[in-house]
Amino acid sequence: MTVFVHTPVLLDEVMTYLQVRPDGTYLDCTTGEGGHAYAIGRQLSSEGTLFMMDVDAEVLAIARERLDSTAARKVIIRGNFRDMTRLLKDYSDTGFDGILMDLGFSSEQLAGTGKGLSFSHDQPLDMRLDDSLGTTARDIVNLFPEDTIADILWKYGEERRSRQVARAIVRRRQRAPIVTTSELAETVAAVFPTRHARIHPATKTFQALRIYVNDELNALEAGLKSASSLLNPHGRLLVISYHSLEDRIVKRSYLALCEKPVSGEPGFRLVNRKVVRPSDSEVAVNRRSRSAKLRVLERVSS
Repeated sequence: MTVFVHTPVLLDEVMTYLQVRPDGTYLDCTTGEGGHAYAIGRQLSSEGTLFMMDVDAEVLAIARERLDSTAARKVIIRGNFRDMTRLLKDYSDTGFDGILMDLGFSSEQLAGTGKGLSFSHDQPLDMRLDDSLGTTARDIVNLFPEDTIADILWKYGEERRSRQVARAIVRRRQRAPIVTTSELAETVAAVFPTRHARIHPATKTFQALRIYVNDELNALEAGLKSASSLLNPHGRLLVISYHSLEDRIVKRSYLALCEKPVSGEPGFRLVNRKVVRPSDSEVAVNRRSRSAKLRVLERVSS
């Protein structure tokens, strides 16, 4: 029997805002191991349908097993939510009463992919969530010019010491290629003073490389556009983001959709004008939730 260990972030809040109808149709764009999907599936009857989407076939298989006991119809789709419209082409007549996008990674995903997404485990530097993508993190740190590396760290990681970190990376690779997560983490950490910090010095560097390799911000913008167009009237789009770059895109996209058109009423409304954050008790149990922000959008007209 499989033991499911992933703890979904902001679960109570997600279920409150999603307002699941037993016979409704819902889409989890970032299913992972199915933490949120399982909670949704439990509230659906045999007349309800849950679409589960993820780029990772292994976690989709885990989610499918996790939801075996639920009555809802399940549709499994492998792919990135940026390609949502194409991936759902066989269901073109389907509208959704709720769509969820959780932009984070579970600790199990970070460790289990073997892609070098985290410095907590020594793995090859890859970071591609989709093997068809061309550029790896190893390519960036070993082949890209110093100025380009610094720009990536600043733009996608908001790393204040981006120039110093890029310089340290180039100096290190001149001795030998940087091929593992531990080698990169050690190189970055050496740039920072040896004092206690709230986060590891390499956190922003790893975030920046992962975002660049997977083109995550452009994917998010495309996914938000597609998701909003697939909502039924009174359907809701919930997005959980984990850093300011993501949250700015979500906030900007939501506000743009809520602007009043030249004629007629706006098609969308903000359900929560103030971002929803995890409670202190949730953060105490699950530290990964501490930076989570939930924003909710509702379609009010077709």
